[in-house]
Amino acid sequence: MLTRRHVMGALAASAAAPAAASGLLPAESIARHSANPLDALVGRTLILGFLGAEADAPGADAIEADLAAGRIGGVLFLRHNARTRQGVEGLARRFREAAPEAWLAIDQEGGVVQRLNADMGYTRIPRASVLAEGGLDAARPLLATAAQELSEAGFNLNLAPIADLYDPENDAIGQYGRAFSAEPAGTADWCAAFIEAFEAEGIACAIKHFPGHGRSRGDSHDGYVDITGTWTFEEAAPFGRLMRMDRAHLIMGAHLVNRRLDPDGLPVTLSRRVLHGLLREVMGYEGAVITDDLDMGAIRHHYTREQALTGALAAGNDLILISNSANPDPDLARKAVDWTGAALARGTLTVQRLAEANARIDALRGHVAARA
Repeated sequence: MLTRRHVMGALAASAAAPAAASGLLPAESIARHSANPLDALVGRTLILGFLGAEADAPGADAIEADLAAGRIGGVLFLRHNARTRQGVEGLARRFREAAPEAWLAIDQEGGVVQRLNADMGYTRIPRASVLAEGGLDAARPLLATAAQELSEAGFNLNLAPIADLYDPENDAIGQYGRAFSAEPAGTADWCAAFIEAFEAEGIACAIKHFPGHGRSRGDSHDGYVDITGTWTFEEAAPFGRLMRMDRAHLIMGAHLVNRRLDPDGLPVTLSRRVLHGLLREVMGYEGAVITDDLDMGAIRHHYTREQALTGALAAGNDLILISNSANPDPDLARKAVDWTGAALARGTLTVQRLAEANARIDALRGHVAARA
């Protein structure tokens, strides 16, 4: 059970500690990754987006080149990349041929956030609140079908499910019915069933949005969302339950500010106090952490890409999502290495932290392969 005393102690310790390995990963694994060149260590953490909805799109050329050269570890598909079945599957096939083990990531929650949708010929997944009304037993076959279709389309990373609690007044989650339940136990049970279905098809699932977006008042796509006055420990409970159920292997932090957890006012994405202090030290999480898109308004309006990327790595994120479409930069992967090198020189980031991230990425890949 989370208590304020335990939380505040861990948060204070995390703020004072360097951004280095936590000791949860085998030392030999970290040492092995530490010997890799910087561009390899950085590249495997990057999942970048692109412009284009067809296999021959010019924006796909740079992505294919970056994948083949190992400058990035995966590709993020947004709504503008998924216009037709032929186009999205052609792109996925092209990227898979360039880098067979790359992460191909997409939002396939269901409801209003289903990128491969019924208009494109895929099975319709009802929004979470509607799906929950029918019960778990009725939903399992549908989830299995959806997972199989996503795998056959070429994807191996689903940016779902939602572990946020349902609140109809919430702008980002509740009003769209994206949450399964207002109760932690029910939310965890539904998320576990969702994850089981997709992992069975070799697809990793990013559980979002830690430490809980459901009762917030605002949408981090647009700008800062401050949850200092609305958040309670109950919102982190579904994530804790999923850890105890051995269903939490990749967690997505949110671009949310909570000054009770981080008095400096850093968003969770950039807060070591939250990602290491709360998630790892207090809650005991050992899996990988992925950012939400660093090009979202909450981050883009307050930080440069360099600040966001290096800050996210230092805070404890292992995989970095950048859609790179609002202000596309074809040299982003190369710049990421330069920015990281500068952070290492300043001492705000360590090679050990990068090696830790790479080791967790390997562990995630191994887990998903074992479950499939």
